[in-house]
Amino acid sequence: MENIQLMIRTFNWHSPSWDLFILLFWIVASVLFAFAAGRGRMLTILVSTYMAQLLVIEAPFFSEAVSGKFNIGTATLAQLVAFAVLFLIFFVFLSRYAFRSSVDGRQIVALPFVLIFTVLQVGLLINIVISYLPDHVQGSLSPLIQFAFLHPNSGFIWLLLPVIFLIIVGRFLGEQMDN
Repeated sequence: MENIQLMIRTFNWHSPSWDLFILLFWIVASVLFAFAAGRGRMLTILVSTYMAQLLVIEAPFFSEAVSGKFNIGTATLAQLVAFAVLFLIFFVFLSRYAFRSSVDGRQIVALPFVLIFTVLQVGLLINIVISYLPDHVQGSLSPLIQFAFLHPNSGFIWLLLPVIFLIIVGRFLGEQMDN
């Protein structure tokens, strides 16, 4: 806990940098996403994120195909582009067919739940994108950003947090509906 407090105190809030951009993006994107996206879209984005990440990890030929098609030199950037392309494909098809009628019409979650969920989703996306950046870029990020998004366990934690939150919210909403 002391290390986290030290990282927050030593973070340079006055000098524009990628670290500050990442934090501001996280906050602004989360708030905008919470108000702009429907609940069905939120689940579509989460499922699209998981599916794209899984395919990039487990099917390296997608990254190789992207690398050859777009002439991308490094493997990590090819993985990032492959993730973005797969994410967009899944998002378009899932939003059009899978979750459209089943979730969009329900008013099931209050604003605090939506805000927390969007913070977790955008954090997951940031974690994935940063993990595909080259090592020299990752090394230039502040200790706070490295701890939050590049720590050896952070990828696993970011993958789990949105799902755990959905389970907790589902249980809470189930109890509310029973009462």
